[in-house]
Amino acid sequence: MAQKHPEVVIVGAGPAGMMLAYQLVSHGVQVRVLEHHPDFKREFRGELMQRSVIEQLERAGILRILLERGLVLPHVERRMFVGLKRRVQIPAPVEIGAVVSQPGFLGLLHELCSTFPNYRLDFGTTVLEAIQREERVVALKTRQAGAEGKVEGDLFIICNGRNSALRKSCGLETELFPSTADALWLRFDFTDAPDALPDSVDVHMFGKGVVTVLQPSSAKRLHIAYSAPGDLGRLRKNLPELRSALLPTLGAGVRRLVDARLGPNTESQVLKIIVDRVNSWHAPGVLFLGDAAHTMSPSGGQGLNVAIRDTFVAANHLIPRLQQEGPVDAALLQRIQDERQPEIAVLQAAQTRAAQMVMKPAPVLHIMFSMLSLAMPLMARKFRAGHGIAPAEPKYLKAVEPARLSQAPEA
Repeated sequence: MAQKHPEVVIVGAGPAGMMLAYQLVSHGVQVRVLEHHPDFKREFRGELMQRSVIEQLERAGILRILLERGLVLPHVERRMFVGLKRRVQIPAPVEIGAVVSQPGFLGLLHELCSTFPNYRLDFGTTVLEAIQREERVVALKTRQAGAEGKVEGDLFIICNGRNSALRKSCGLETELFPSTADALWLRFDFTDAPDALPDSVDVHMFGKGVVTVLQPSSAKRLHIAYSAPGDLGRLRKNLPELRSALLPTLGAGVRRLVDARLGPNTESQVLKIIVDRVNSWHAPGVLFLGDAAHTMSPSGGQGLNVAIRDTFVAANHLIPRLQQEGPVDAALLQRIQDERQPEIAVLQAAQTRAAQMVMKPAPVLHIMFSMLSLAMPLMARKFRAGHGIAPAEPKYLKAVEPARLSQAPEA
């Protein structure tokens, strides 16, 4: 009988799940990915990738393909304003990254993974709960096309995002941190006015918790996140009130175009802003990564980027052990958490401080940023260093082989 190689089951075919899958399958690990949605063709909120992640994608040849396919807006800066016009800086390096189409990015990773025989992706598969035997996760209860089933594996990696029900199913405890008001996320088609799209991600703070973020997408769409205290679900349904609240927070050119497009059929959703972290990222047989382990607020555009960096560290530790078919024990999983948690803790603390800051009245915000601008030259070295934690370096992010990719089955 042929020897059975360890199989890793990844829950969630988002950026974390697919990036981890590519690193694993390209180094001989048997991987099965379970994804709730029927395909990648859905709208994602966070598409701004930071420089540290973009550099790794460039080295691997992934960014080049995305650029060739028109799926990237390069050299996008994240800017901050008090009110509509006063640009301000925070104690951190200038953020210049790229807006990357998440459906296109995930589709490319799926193509790359599909060139390896040890990869499988099951769309339309909902994971209901973990199945344990002798206090170890040994399978997942699933539902696909209305029928319940079971998926077994040797290691389960949970990357299915915020509010993962598998946290409770695996007996993990969660710590909740203060956060900002919820956000109303709106999407507008600008294909008839592409020149009006901003070439940066702009954050406008108006005081007392009112914040508006404008972000372009590679599909010539404008994403707007409007955050304010109160019932945003009710505001979403009351178009006159929404206009009176939202439009004054937009610059004149964008305001006119959004006003013409804002209507009953505008794509929108209310996003519950949560900042939390599971105390332990793992239990016997299972590891949590990305928002499933530590939910980030949209502040700073961190969620997508830290999730991908999670996968770099996880792959660095897991692949050597899996290639040797050795046990993936609690000590190894804890090393992954220990390496990643310092950055997560620093960023979540910064998001908590940002949540407190934006609640100040506008005049106070102006004073605070004026004082910061005076102090920044004295603290320039510290600001350039960011949070002082070096970005995770992937050891197993395999460079794309063009010949192999040309033979990939259609995604």
